[in-house]
Amino acid sequence: MKSDCHKAQVKVYHYLDGEIGRYRSWRIQRHLRRCPPCTDGFSFESKLQQRIREDCVDDMPEELMARLTTFIRQNGPTDTSVDPTAGGSDV
Repeated sequence: MKSDCHKAQVKVYHYLDGEIGRYRSWRIQRHLRRCPPCTDGFSFESKLQQRIREDCVDDMPEELMARLTTFIRQNGPTDTSVDPTAGGSDV
């Protein structure tokens, strides 16, 4: 397996979830256009994620929702502006 393939595979879930910046997204898209085996794997993962999103949805129990709401009110929301994938490789 080529190094670029490994890097793309490591970040595929971050890419699918929209958790990486534009530059890294562009690099992954470029790699996928040039690498049919990675494109096939990405296609599978994308379809799997979509299927899970559509078919595996349960309502949150009311007690859990109340506990979560209380926790957020007491502690404030988390900082979503931080990129957890910052640093590391470009792909």
